[in-house]
Amino acid sequence: MNATRYFHCNAALSAVLCGALWLLPAVVRASDPDDVARFRAGKSCVKCDLRYVHAPDMKFKDADIRGAYMFNINLSGARIAGAQMQSVNLEEANLERADLSNTRLDRAVLNGTNLSGATMIGATLAQVVANKANFDAADLSNADLTTADLRSSSFIFAFAEEGNFMSADLRDTNFTKARLGGAQFMNANLTRANFSAARLLAVDMREANLSFSNLTASDLSYSNLTGAVLRGANLKGANLTGVNLSNADLQGADFTGAEMGSTLLEGAVACNAKMPMGMVVPPALLAKCED
Repeated sequence: MNATRYFHCNAALSAVLCGALWLLPAVVRASDPDDVARFRAGKSCVKCDLRYVHAPDMKFKDADIRGAYMFNINLSGARIAGAQMQSVNLEEANLERADLSNTRLDRAVLNGTNLSGATMIGATLAQVVANKANFDAADLSNADLTTADLRSSSFIFAFAEEGNFMSADLRDTNFTKARLGGAQFMNANLTRANFSAARLLAVDMREANLSFSNLTASDLSYSNLTGAVLRGANLKGANLTGVNLSNADLQGADFTGAEMGSTLLEGAVACNAKMPMGMVVPPALLAKCED
């Protein structure tokens, strides 16, 4: 972070006084005026200092602002589709209802960022760090969030059909009532994630870790959870029609009231699992139970 001290030590000042002044807190510039001018003009501004800039409803397209420092910037309602924003710092930024369609945000820092209601169709967010970010009601359809760190973020009512969350860290995320049909979650860490009442038709969750996740009343019809870990997961009232749970770890999971017609369970482990009323757990599913 750049800082400027507004004093000058010269021969007229004693060494003691000069040293004392140097210990005073620095006066930190909010942003670079020249950088801000370029940014507001819609010009490319690589590695610019744009922190704390107030620019709601701003419009620029295909601009190159890679590596920009945009801490706490206000871009609510902005139209910045197609911009190159790789490795930008957008911590605590306000991007509510912004249009980020097809924007490149790979490796960006989005901790605490407000992206509620944002349009991010086709955006790339591979390897982003976005802890406790707000994606509520955002449209992430066809977005790429491969290997993203999204811990404790919120996606309530979000749209992410065909979104790619492969190998992402999604621990403690909230996807309540999100629409995620066809999304990719293979190898993702979804420990304690909340998918209650979410629409998850035909998602790919192979080898995903869903330990202690909340999937109550969710619709997982025709999804692939081969080899997934669902230890202690809550699937009460979930629709698991045609779901592939082959070789999955279902120990301690609760399937009370779930619809499991045509569900594949070959090779799964279901020790201490609560199955729907009337469903008998095949002995083979208990053969690998731990003591």
